[in-house]
Amino acid sequence: MSSRGKRSGTHGIAAGFSLHPLKNLNVWGDAGVVVTNDDGMNEKLRLIRNHGMKNRDEIAILGCNSRLDSLQAVVGNWLIGQTSEITRRRIENAAYYDAGLAGLPGLRVPPRRPNVKHVYHLYMVFAERRDELYKYCLDNGIEAKIHYPIPLYQQEGLKHLGYAPGTFPVTDRHAKEVISFPVDQHLTRAQQDRVIETVRKFCHGR
Repeated sequence: MSSRGKRSGTHGIAAGFSLHPLKNLNVWGDAGVVVTNDDGMNEKLRLIRNHGMKNRDEIAILGCNSRLDSLQAVVGNWLIGQTSEITRRRIENAAYYDAGLAGLPGLRVPPRRPNVKHVYHLYMVFAERRDELYKYCLDNGIEAKIHYPIPLYQQEGLKHLGYAPGTFPVTDRHAKEVISFPVDQHLTRAQQDRVIETVRKFCHGR
């Protein structure tokens, strides 16, 4: 993603990126990268990822084991050169969905912010009868997803923050309406047409 010509990861001293298999740029297992333009941060991060060891025998700081294994590094290095093409295809796929799903009753395509380049890790729309649409899609062979049905502030692990249900009404509404459709760079137009036609049939009650 970029905003007003500035890419994600360039707004501060350092930024982290997931290379999880479902991300736009991914590996075959699980991994991540940190980018930085600060020499001091670079040195510290390299220590932290390898138990804080500055050489085989000396530990400079307490760290952890976050070394990327060679296989994932090879896959990541191979794919990173394809990032622009992956991004282009996802943007094209999202625009095709936007046009095909626009104006359907009970369905809302989110507004696209000007001066922002969305890279569409996920393609989401809002559906008034989301759960019914979700089941309809699955029953018709469309691999729809819900990202995510339980708002973060209502998760068990964050109960200690003391937020009561209803504290964030926009978040709650999104959690009840959002549905995701496949948008990856490998999709064909025929596959996208099938998604669009399935959603159209549901929205028009056919």
